[in-house]
Amino acid sequence: MPIDDGRWWVLPHLPEYLLTLTRTRSFTQKCDGQRPVCGQCERAGKPEDCGYVDSQTRSRTQILEENIAQLEARIEELENPELSQALVKLHDPLGKAYEAHHRSSSSISYVPSSHSDSGPSGTTSPTGGTRSPSHPLSARDIEDISAQHAQRMLDHFFQHASLLGWFLNVTRFQHALSLPARNSNRPVPALVNAVYLWGTAILRQVTEGNPPVDESVFLRLALSEVEHGLGPSPSHQVVQFIQARVLLAAYYYLVGKAFEGRHQSDAAASLVLISGFHKIRSAQLSPTFPSYVDPIPLTLGAPRDQVEEGERINAFWTVFALDRTWAVVFGAPTVMSDSEAFGTQIDTPWPLDMETYERGWIYPNFRSGCTLRNYLEGINTGWPWETHALLAQYGKVAALFERATNVAAGWRPGMVSTYAHARTSNTLFHSPQAEIPSPNIFYSNFVSIDKRIDEFKAQMYVLENTEGMSSEIVRNVHLIQCLASAATIQLHAAFAQQNALSRNKCFTAAQEIVQANATARAHEFLVVNPMIGIVGAAAARVFIREIVTMRSEPVEHSSTPSEREMQARSGLEQLQAMMAIFAPVSALINYHFGRLQQERIGL
Repeated sequence: MPIDDGRWWVLPHLPEYLLTLTRTRSFTQKCDGQRPVCGQCERAGKPEDCGYVDSQTRSRTQILEENIAQLEARIEELENPELSQALVKLHDPLGKAYEAHHRSSSSISYVPSSHSDSGPSGTTSPTGGTRSPSHPLSARDIEDISAQHAQRMLDHFFQHASLLGWFLNVTRFQHALSLPARNSNRPVPALVNAVYLWGTAILRQVTEGNPPVDESVFLRLALSEVEHGLGPSPSHQVVQFIQARVLLAAYYYLVGKAFEGRHQSDAAASLVLISGFHKIRSAQLSPTFPSYVDPIPLTLGAPRDQVEEGERINAFWTVFALDRTWAVVFGAPTVMSDSEAFGTQIDTPWPLDMETYERGWIYPNFRSGCTLRNYLEGINTGWPWETHALLAQYGKVAALFERATNVAAGWRPGMVSTYAHARTSNTLFHSPQAEIPSPNIFYSNFVSIDKRIDEFKAQMYVLENTEGMSSEIVRNVHLIQCLASAATIQLHAAFAQQNALSRNKCFTAAQEIVQANATARAHEFLVVNPMIGIVGAAAARVFIREIVTMRSEPVEHSSTPSEREMQARSGLEQLQAMMAIFAPVSALINYHFGRLQQERIGL
């Protein structure tokens, strides 16, 4: 019969008496190991039911259980043909014990590839290794476990959901999850398994033990469905596929699989753009021009209510922030460009908190245009509540982080700007004037983004004001504050050696990251965004450069380190201590931690 408990959609449901029988045989009867029939079965008068795990034959009960499981699995496939492709067939480790004794084919294992989307061998641990299931799991085992632990995994997931890129309405998702398996309003299997994947990963990290179901099970199921399950899906399911991609990207980044993570985030960005989420409430009509090609529109239909519209707006800005921040990490171009010529100009308004959408406070006639461009130019055209939304602040700081990196990358040695003439006492460049095209354009962009970053820092939430708030809010504010400081470092890093102002700005920004870690008690986070380790490594390199620079400067009267050098050393120690805590659970943080240990040799 199909499963209708609202939790699992891939496994056949076994009668309660079989579950009871399995539990009784496994836990209440202690086998004395006598052969060919154990004492328990002999005294019970049921020698035919006796079976050993390593036996070469199967008992009648085992044969019956296996046949029932196979029949119910077949019934499930016939009743739900659309799910049969995503069904993972797990072998009963007791059903064919002689096979399990000679080979491990009954366990779920995958061959890892550095550039593939296949699941890891066993489960890729955050330390970069692999972990196999503690024992092969049968369909019966997982069904029995799921009923007891599904809600526990959900609880762990939603405690950290927003930090992982969750943008859907939680109440609606949980209600939909309780619907029968064949209900069209139930969440798509790709999303369900992505949620359980993260729930399992968090549960393992929190309890420091093996969860009842291995991560590789949910990873394989989620990947299978996310790649092949989209089809002609309703609008709300397309949004769910975007959410699944975001969660998978976050998971891959956690375990250090950069190519797979980038693939998932790029796929999410592509879905967002072809769905028209960058043009929500756009004030500009799509341009028309004569053409013999009849275009096929891929944009979704109108949302059913403001909550659905809010999910689409929040989906866009979540994927936007993911695209922008990780583009900086990889030194790669962004997927979601803001170009009128390419039809990707971002008109969607800044996101709001889900509670605002639920209250129906969105102005019906509100229209938006050039959202990102106006913000970077210092023009505020948004709705009045946007500054209160953490996702809006996250989207803005991600834009500033990427823009600062992009502007700084446009500098070339020898470039001279009017900045050198405007501040004769603090020149930006010391190199002789050279004929470099558009130096004033670079200067204008540099000053503009520097001003935007400082304005953002003055308006953003600060950790000192989060006392009494939930840990989820604290973690998000911490990430936003660290990214804002990292944007300053990215913009000024190239000039810190020649210009005192840029050097001081980098040093102050690095100290801000150290202070943010201390205020938020980041070392106590159970789940950490790898981006924290990446910007922390950037701040640590500021301190390393500062120590090296001060050592190369002439010593005046004292051989003891100056106060600034002691501050740099203290900041470096604190950053490395924090990264050492998270290195075992985040492969990317572990990578940067190892690099920093090498870079500071000799300091």
